[in-house]
Amino acid sequence: MTSYAKSFIALDGNQRLTGATTAQLYPYDHYSCHLCGSALVFHPEWGTNRPWFGHTWEELTENGRHHCPYVRPEPKEARRVRMLRRYVPDVLPIVRKADWQCSGCDSEYHGERYCLSCRTGDHSTEVIRNEVE
Repeated sequence: MTSYAKSFIALDGNQRLTGATTAQLYPYDHYSCHLCGSALVFHPEWGTNRPWFGHTWEELTENGRHHCPYVRPEPKEARRVRMLRRYVPDVLPIVRKADWQCSGCDSEYHGERYCLSCRTGDHSTEVIRNEVE
């Protein structure tokens, strides 16, 4: 079974963005990824009170298979997870949020490496900002 990064937000049955904690209190029967549109499985995690949403291979859209950062983490993160699995078998990748510049459509955005205009993160590079005091 393939494990993908946990997501803590999703679109609910009314296409509204919802958090996993809210979904635990007010569950819907259908959730989808806010980026790739793939159907998600809700994991209420009642024992730990740390609910989350997860992708499954069977429910991935074509775009999700190729471009969703929750399905295809950055290579550096994938290597880190492979190393950690020697010690913690169930560890999952973390999707990093940052500022990005997309050269495909010349837009800037913050969040996961996934341009909502291009529907991919392939043309996005991280924007490093030097903060001046």
